[in-house]
Amino acid sequence: MSKQPLLPFAVALMVGVVVAHGLGCSPWFWLAALGVVALCIGICFLVVKRRETVAICLVLLAFTLGAWRGAASDPSLNPTHYTHLSNGFTSLTLRLTSSPEPRGKTLRAKAEVLSVAGCPSWGIITAYLIPDSLASPLRYGDLLLLNAAPDPIQHRVYATPNRYTLLSRDSTSLRAHCERLRMHLLHRMQRGGMTHIGVAEALVLGWKADIDEATQGSFRNAGIAHLLAVSGLHVGLVAAIAGCLLFWVSRTRRGRIIRGVGQLLAVWTFTFLTGLAPSTLRAALMFSLFIVANVSSRRTEKLNLLATAAIAMLVASPMLIFDLGWQLSFAAVGGILLAMPAIRVFRSKVLSSAALSVSATLATLPIILTAFHRVPIYFLLANVVVVPYAALLLATSLLYLLLPVAPISTVLDAMLTAITWFTSWVQRLPYAVVENIEVSPWQTVLVAFISLTMLLFPRWLLAARHSADSTPIDRSFLMLDERGD
Repeated sequence: MSKQPLLPFAVALMVGVVVAHGLGCSPWFWLAALGVVALCIGICFLVVKRRETVAICLVLLAFTLGAWRGAASDPSLNPTHYTHLSNGFTSLTLRLTSSPEPRGKTLRAKAEVLSVAGCPSWGIITAYLIPDSLASPLRYGDLLLLNAAPDPIQHRVYATPNRYTLLSRDSTSLRAHCERLRMHLLHRMQRGGMTHIGVAEALVLGWKADIDEATQGSFRNAGIAHLLAVSGLHVGLVAAIAGCLLFWVSRTRRGRIIRGVGQLLAVWTFTFLTGLAPSTLRAALMFSLFIVANVSSRRTEKLNLLATAAIAMLVASPMLIFDLGWQLSFAAVGGILLAMPAIRVFRSKVLSSAALSVSATLATLPIILTAFHRVPIYFLLANVVVVPYAALLLATSLLYLLLPVAPISTVLDAMLTAITWFTSWVQRLPYAVVENIEVSPWQTVLVAFISLTMLLFPRWLLAARHSADSTPIDRSFLMLDERGD
């Protein structure tokens, strides 16, 4: 609690969101509970002086805050959500919140619902639109009027060209400018004519539409599908590259500030250009906090940074806790940070890389079993080989993005072919994937408990060894030394 004071509050906030979703109580109920808890905390600060009591009250406050925000953002508990207002064929006003991706003959894009049949509404829906060849291409920020029947279960809507109308475009916001730049860079990469350009697009721009099913399947079966999703590895490398480019800055406080500002600009520019995915936002928030702490010369506990990122994202958007990408991202990083004492024991980079991969896999195993019902067997081999190689591949892809010339294109194409061949080879190994694994909720809890125990065991072992080294005789000598006897 003393080293990671924010971790219990982050966990309580998550539990509150999940409990509110499960119980189905009104947001007003949780708002009243939040007021009562806040009043109790005020009384504790005035009357009770014990830190433990105040800490428990603050954790309870985080729980009720999460429950209130979760209930207020839960579609099933809010009558203004579009699923309660739409019944069959109706008119929808949508704003595209992502750049449309080609899916066969349709374009797929995330969209924010603004109204249903003229009534103000809210919610996120996936729109599948058949583009009009005579109209201007759709892009992020477009305001559309659809006449269609949304699917309230799958949260999808389909529309042909004669069923939707472009009302207006977003040409002023920062996100709109970033998305247009992202599409410009994407088209410039595609002109290189490389065989496996889709992998490079996913690495540097978070664009997966050009990756064929066979390549995605080989990455998934090899246990390295996380490389195709922009996450901490990519954001960390961008921050490191920005720091290296600012090597000429002095080591004074002013120099550290200049380097930190440059790294922050690089991290958030990369985050906006890759589409603001939850995993990218988590990494950007963590690295931003770490950079600020480094500039101010303060030591930081990385679990606190992870907890801070989780609190900020869940307060802003509580339903992210049910997003699979968000869950995998936070679980993987949390597992690595919990097992860091064991990872630091290894002096070999190969063994350290293997320990990192095992830690992330243990932490995400309950989620993977529940969501995908499959486990790749050779994930350790694939990650030990591919993760260091992916850092070089990302750096080369970024260089090609900035300087799309033939020599860099040739080298990048050869690197992409090599990584694609390796993942295909791994998935063809005997018993590469164990599939059709069915787990009950209690079995998932048991797997999570075992995984957490294995991740925490090195910490317990080191703590026990440290306490055993401090014998009573040792402490007596320390006391004598402090008195000067």
